[in-house]
Amino acid sequence: MSNFLFKDRDGQTPLPLELQKGLKPKHIQTMGELDEYEEQNIAEGILWLANQNDAGITYDFWRKLHKRLFSDVWTWAGQVRTHELHNPYFLEPHQIWPALRQLEGDLAYWLKEKFFSEQEIAARFHEQIETIHPFANGNGRFGRIVVEHFCKKQNWTIPSWGAALKDTPAERRKKYIAALDDARKTRTYKALVLFMYS
Repeated sequence: MSNFLFKDRDGQTPLPLELQKGLKPKHIQTMGELDEYEEQNIAEGILWLANQNDAGITYDFWRKLHKRLFSDVWTWAGQVRTHELHNPYFLEPHQIWPALRQLEGDLAYWLKEKFFSEQEIAARFHEQIETIHPFANGNGRFGRIVVEHFCKKQNWTIPSWGAALKDTPAERRKKYIAALDDARKTRTYKALVLFMYS
């Protein structure tokens, strides 16, 4: 797992007030410092993940994984979000739990019935977990990591997350968001699959 981080923001940007809520290391002042602490915690979480046999398709596992990835940095790691986000695509707090249950059922059904290709199942999983946006922060990295783990457990190709654009991180993120938005609006996954596997 090496392509899930999109390093496209200015590390010198002061940490916004909303990101200071629940932050364990109180001395963090910039986005760069936050990124550094989170990346160290994520590395530890991925070491834990490497030893897990769970297929990664249940709410309990998603919550446990998020906690492993972020618990050294955030007091609320692994806890479902209880506040609204200022993004019309992300679900409201009261919608999160039913949507996670629905996603559990959908994943089991897609795997059993094989109506979609392996790559489209991975794309649908990723778009849904990002749209649900179950946690207060870290959803993008969590969503990419859990989908990689899921694909690995199915013996499927691991997404590269637009690695062809790794030298232009702003463009890479722009294409990623555009592909997610296209999937949400059209309920088709061609653009997202193309990004995930290019």
